[in-house]
Amino acid sequence: MAARAQQRKLRRVGALMPQAESDPEQQSWTTAFAARLRELGWTQGENIQIDYRWAGGDARVAPLAKELVELQPDVLLVSTTTAAVVLRQYTLTVPIVFT
Repeated sequence: MAARAQQRKLRRVGALMPQAESDPEQQSWTTAFAARLRELGWTQGENIQIDYRWAGGDARVAPLAKELVELQPDVLLVSTTTAAVVLRQYTLTVPIVFT
């Protein structure tokens, strides 16, 4: 019973990235994002799970958006208007953070 009380819920973030995963600017951004989260006490795999989906162009945004919503994240993160609009078509309950 005590062990169960100490377990933390793993928070899930769905991140829909417009560029390809190999894009140097995106790599730099995700590294900085993860570093800042660690500074704030959020560690990947311990208390947060970030599920990245890399669109590599607008054509792949819709299926990836649907996939992320089906993972039932606590919050969705996007950086383009196109991705935000598409995500909104799949959920009205999961908060969408636009950067």
